[in-house]
Amino acid sequence: MKPVLYTRLSGYYKRIRQRLDRNFFIFLFFLFLSGLFWLLNELNKESISDITYPVRYNNLDSRKILVNEVPNSLILKVQAPGYTLLKSKLSPRLIPINLDMRSYLLRQNEMLSSDYFLLTKDLHGRFTRRLASDIKILEIQPDTIFFQFDSVIYKKVPVVADISYSLLRQFMLRDEIRTTPDSMGMTGPGKILDTLQYINTVHESYQELNNTVQQEIKLVRIPKITYDQKEVLMTIPVEQFTEANLRIPIETVHVPDSIILKTFPNQVSLTCIAGLSDYEKLSAHLFRVEVNFESIDFSLGDKLKVNIVSSPEFVQSIRIYPIYVDFIIENK
Repeated sequence: MKPVLYTRLSGYYKRIRQRLDRNFFIFLFFLFLSGLFWLLNELNKESISDITYPVRYNNLDSRKILVNEVPNSLILKVQAPGYTLLKSKLSPRLIPINLDMRSYLLRQNEMLSSDYFLLTKDLHGRFTRRLASDIKILEIQPDTIFFQFDSVIYKKVPVVADISYSLLRQFMLRDEIRTTPDSMGMTGPGKILDTLQYINTVHESYQELNNTVQQEIKLVRIPKITYDQKEVLMTIPVEQFTEANLRIPIETVHVPDSIILKTFPNQVSLTCIAGLSDYEKLSAHLFRVEVNFESIDFSLGDKLKVNIVSSPEFVQSIRIYPIYVDFIIENK
């Protein structure tokens, strides 16, 4: 009994499914057909759409430089049959129109003599010739292209190395970080170069240096500006150092002729560091320390402060002891 009932139900299911599948595919076919007719009908109608058209500007005034950004494409609001618009949308990328600016009237801004403008309606004919004959241009956006020109000048500015660094222990900078050349000639709009005080290198970082670094390094780019060179040679002079100890006599200054100013002690102990290449140059006569008689009224606890007046450029971390000294004043 069971197998007979199962067989009958299976047969009914198959016949219903076949009828439904046949009706479904017939429905899909007519849906596609109606959609196709609708699409063809719509494509025959006039429609409005936007076309983005690339442009290039040639033969601008060679005696001046353009300092503002101008649009590299214009938007054309057009009216055409749907199939024409569809074809334009599916076509490969449009070839830019080269605009010879000698052929167009650049109107001058009455308020700013360096500013000019072009009405894009003057370009209507160029675009019409590029487009299909059944495309009508309704509008071009933007309606005005502004051109801001400036005189070209030449200026030299200092180069500043933009770097961060650290040194290993017992190492120091033997000299200032420098670039070769130390200044750069630049050509560009006067409005930019007149306010430019220096030019930075691109940032570089150096860690735990124990030797001199020499490296070609690029300059930070500034739009509209051209440089005599794209790179400079940057030098970080690194050298191992050693500590030196010297005894330096104390000089007295601004002492009246009628008196004698004596300090106790009359020398200070001076400690400094210097690169190994300069160590042999160190001598007490390269340093000068003094006390000023005129500062007695402001002295701290009857002591005078010892001031370091001069020292050689190649030493660093100078320390003296004592910083304050006792004194006595005697008549001559």
